Amino acid sequence: MKIDNMVKLKNVQKLSIIPILVVIIITIICLAPFVTKAFHIDDTLFIWAAHHIHAHPIDFYGFTANWYGTEMPMYLINKNPPLVSYYIAIVALLFGWSEVVLHLAFLIPAVGLSLGIYYFARSLCPRPQMAALIAVLTPVFLVSSTNIMSDTMMLAFYVWAAALWLRGLEKDSSSYLFFAAVFIALSALTKYFGMTLIPLLLVYSLVVKRRLGRWVLFLAIPVLILAGYQWLTYTLYGRGLLLDAASYAIVIGQAGGAQFLTKTLTGLAFTGGCLAVVAFYAPLLWSRRIWVVGGVLLALSIATLLVMGTVGTLCLRNADGIQWGLVIQFGLFIVAGVHILALAVADLWKHRDASSLMLFLWILGTFLFASFVNWTVNARTIFPMIPVAGILVMRRFDLRAKVRQLPSGWCLVLPLIPAACIALSVTWADYSLAVCQRSAARMIHTRFHNYPHTLWFQGHWGFQYYMEALGGKVLDFNNSVLRKGDIIVIPLNNSNIKQLPRDKFRFVGKEQLMTSCRWIGTMQGSIGSGFYADVWGPLPFAIGTVPPEKYLFFMAGNFDRERHTSPDR
Repeated sequence: MKIDNMVKLKNVQKLSIIPILVVIIITIICLAPFVTKAFHIDDTLFIWAAHHIHAHPIDFYGFTANWYGTEMPMYLINKNPPLVSYYIAIVALLFGWSEVVLHLAFLIPAVGLSLGIYYFARSLCPRPQMAALIAVLTPVFLVSSTNIMSDTMMLAFYVWAAALWLRGLEKDSSSYLFFAAVFIALSALTKYFGMTLIPLLLVYSLVVKRRLGRWVLFLAIPVLILAGYQWLTYTLYGRGLLLDAASYAIVIGQAGGAQFLTKTLTGLAFTGGCLAVVAFYAPLLWSRRIWVVGGVLLALSIATLLVMGTVGTLCLRNADGIQWGLVIQFGLFIVAGVHILALAVADLWKHRDASSLMLFLWILGTFLFASFVNWTVNARTIFPMIPVAGILVMRRFDLRAKVRQLPSGWCLVLPLIPAACIALSVTWADYSLAVCQRSAARMIHTRFHNYPHTLWFQGHWGFQYYMEALGGKVLDFNNSVLRKGDIIVIPLNNSNIKQLPRDKFRFVGKEQLMTSCRWIGTMQGSIGSGFYADVWGPLPFAIGTVPPEKYLFFMAGNFDRERHTSPDR
């Protein structure tokens, strides 16, 4: 009898490995095709810091760079803590700086995040492997995990900290609570958003325990570590970078001056688009009556958009009339965003316990921060919602299944198929944009390789990384000295671009490069997509005709305004 029980236990342990392997394998399969992705957007900042760390391991931001059009200290540019740059520095020291090496290294935090979601979901919902797969097959997970920025690593630490904390409270284990506190600190030192876990777990613990206990001492550990980081950066740079980043997000966000309605609609659209997979589960989660409500909400959203006409930088009307494709996509994303918030509200209303409150506050707090506090609405600030989104879907499905006896198995897997198609398409679109900018830098280098004068350029992101690697010089609006005959390259789809004075520069040519993905875009203002900043558009991605990437060439000199015409920009 005892032997039989041991055999059964071993069989259960073997079976429990299967969902873990499924989560790991699907994560790797989805991300592996993109390991050749060019460095993109803010990747450049983290790489610069990693290079500096090799020479100055303690003084991580003690150098200057041109990111906003003029040379500035890095601690004023990068509003993220340095842990990711230390990780890059270690990997590069061992294996080199190539794109493939660094992207392979960042598969580790991506797999760590998917496994963390699985373990976190085990205590909160049935079918934790499905909750993890829902999170993985979101556009925001796949795109963010094909970059070498701080987001995926931060959220991996964040979710593991939450999972360990819940286990520590349940078992009253100091070991679990201690490691949870360490992971909170690591999350916050990867990206400052990580410190939001401190008040979140404080509220959860108070609801569970009903009083303060020794567990609160463990929450003091990350607070003390972050206080030490604030002191260290103040000592190094004359300003504490943690509080400096918080004030930057608030001040710049307020300076943008977007109206409340615009921010709300944009935040909902980013929520719905970044977590598009959740929308495909809606038929399994709600009654027909709620579907009617959803239809009415879609109609109201479209009507609101038509009345507004312009949302942020996106004009929903052009010379041909209403851009119905964008309006409908916008409306669908808004409803999908409301759907995610509704899942959190419904779960809290039904369960009214510590877990449902934590999930609700996690979703609502992230939404409010992304929409109204951060300097811009972007997918990276929506990203922390993904662990909770999958859990809420499974909790809601379990509730409905008990009442209506819904089928499971393939019924739960089928919505992942269209969701995966969308997520992989968006990831491919972002991949192709990054590769296009790398190709443009190489094309420009080939064209001007033997040019006798200096080759300057405007623009930043990955384009700057490759232009400088090939010998180009970034234009400093305040300090650069240009000579007659110098060439200036301006990428039109880039950041911090200034128009040149017409009497001192002459337009001499233009190049256009098509991205390999021509029907969906992540950072194309003409179709309203602004995955990394809603300044480009109020949608995280959009289906439409993606325009070519344009690069203009100007020659420095003294020219008569009447003797040449400016290009159509």
